[in-house]
Amino acid sequence: MNGAKMNTTLQAGHAEAAAWPSLKLLIADDHHLVREGLKLAVRQLDEAVEIVEADTLAKAIEAYQANPAFDLVLLDLNMPGTSGLMALDGFEEHCPDARVVVISSAYDMQTVQTAVRRGVLGFIPKMSGKGTLLSALRFILAGGVYVPPEMFLGEQSQVMPIQPLPAMPTTTQNTPQSMGLTLRQVDVLRQLVEGKSNKLICREMNLAMGTVKGHVAAILHALDVNSRAEAIAAADRLGWRAMLRATAPSRQAEPGDN
Repeated sequence: MNGAKMNTTLQAGHAEAAAWPSLKLLIADDHHLVREGLKLAVRQLDEAVEIVEADTLAKAIEAYQANPAFDLVLLDLNMPGTSGLMALDGFEEHCPDARVVVISSAYDMQTVQTAVRRGVLGFIPKMSGKGTLLSALRFILAGGVYVPPEMFLGEQSQVMPIQPLPAMPTTTQNTPQSMGLTLRQVDVLRQLVEGKSNKLICREMNLAMGTVKGHVAAILHALDVNSRAEAIAAADRLGWRAMLRATAPSRQAEPGDN
């Protein structure tokens, strides 16, 4: 994604944040000071934000199941009894529709990439400053996916999408990569081109409905269209249909897909 487009996205995120109704967040972290710091920060997004806290994975699951209308779940990966992606596994098993943002002190490339490909909306290191945290949350709430920029760049940046597709030969200069689409978003676009509904995409890709809606919104924005039908037409116009089929991951080739 080029700088001008990213700036436009960030500006849109700031504008939308001001117009959002009150946010409701679930903060799951076993450290009281971390929870307090996150609460102080997110109140700069919305002074009236409703926050529910949990200091264990079990309490986080219980809180979400009691009232799943959370805009985001800020989830620590290393709470008592869990480590690494075990916390994400446990939470998603019981709360598959949750819109999860990982907040973690450990963020090696493999963990970040695996978490994002599993459908989390962001991966924010605990060492991030308040400004980075707020920018990341605004970007996520506006429909983006955030990861630490040092995962893919040798310099600092506030917000960036997940690792883009490698360059692919095409008859046009416009590729999913050049349009700013991520690997996961291209997977979703592939499903859209096949005419599948959001509900079916959720089931086949094992993603929460909110996550799929966020990816669809990002696709519409990248293609500068307003509907799924227009997105499919744009993909055809750009000559992407054959490329999407040719690059479909083998996990999608299941009986009945013909």
